[in-house]
Amino acid sequence: MRLFLVRHGQTEANLRGVFCGLTDVPLTPLGVEQAGNVAGWLAEVEFAHAASSQLLRARHTADIVLAGHSLNAEVDNKSVDNKSVDDQLNEMNFGEWEMRHHHDLQHEDPDAWAAWVADWQQASPTGGESFPQFSTRIESVVQSLLSTKDNEKNQLVVAHQGVLSLMLARLLAMPAVAMWHFHFEQGAYSVLEIHDGFVTLSAFNSRAVWQPATRG
Repeated sequence: MRLFLVRHGQTEANLRGVFCGLTDVPLTPLGVEQAGNVAGWLAEVEFAHAASSQLLRARHTADIVLAGHSLNAEVDNKSVDNKSVDDQLNEMNFGEWEMRHHHDLQHEDPDAWAAWVADWQQASPTGGESFPQFSTRIESVVQSLLSTKDNEKNQLVVAHQGVLSLMLARLLAMPAVAMWHFHFEQGAYSVLEIHDGFVTLSAFNSRAVWQPATRG
């Protein structure tokens, strides 16, 4: 299987530098343009399946990337905009930290922020999702991908920075902390080859036309 990973386009939350997990924010005009660029680069890819998170910014990006593609994806045995929507691909829930900047949290929620800085793999944003909870649901996605038998098919996943970076680290059999080495840029795509449980990273943050005839 060839897995194409795409981060959603730019949002106002990205511009402000605030925590944005489950808050539903739209793409900016630049975000729409970024998704359109990815659509152009992947125009010749024949996707057998595509999935996005439930969140608007990911769904909109996926819709743009998939425009012109014909898919047969299903959710609960019903077609959903030619792609599946998976809540396991949602970004981490930051609870009361949603749409707040870390500079403010240092003063407004100092104890929880200090605990997060000291041990982010065990601490939780106030009222939010702990990293172990987040990691568990992403690990289920990873194991599902590794067990896929459709070795010759192309699959698209459109999600979020936290989701994609952790997914990539685990697919490459790296520890969770390795996720910080993988910054998924907006307006780009990455590609993994998955065959019989073995994973190879073929492209990372590419901004070039994918040409299947010249790729392995």
